[in-house]
Amino acid sequence: MTRGTYVLSRRFYDFVGKKGIYTRKKGLDRDQNRALLLKHIRESQNSGSPIGELMQVLPAQSRRQIQLLLKSLERDGEIHMIGTTRSSRWYPVIEK
Repeated sequence: MTRGTYVLSRRFYDFVGKKGIYTRKKGLDRDQNRALLLKHIRESQNSGSPIGELMQVLPAQSRRQIQLLLKSLERDGEIHMIGTTRSSRWYPVIEK
């Protein structure tokens, strides 16, 4: 079982003069993570993006969390997957 991490308040980090640490510890929210994945997939549209590459984009997220974000982007019609198993790659949906 994984336990959550505790983050002190933004006000505290502001008081001690370390605002950047709060942001780093707090991390990105779901929408920001989705946006980063989508940006990377769009930039790699010619070769596609394997899951291992996407895990490098969001190293703080588990493989399962990244898969859930990818499925969410797929449901919204932003990306699609080509291939199966280890050879699968994610591509942006190109609108014509």
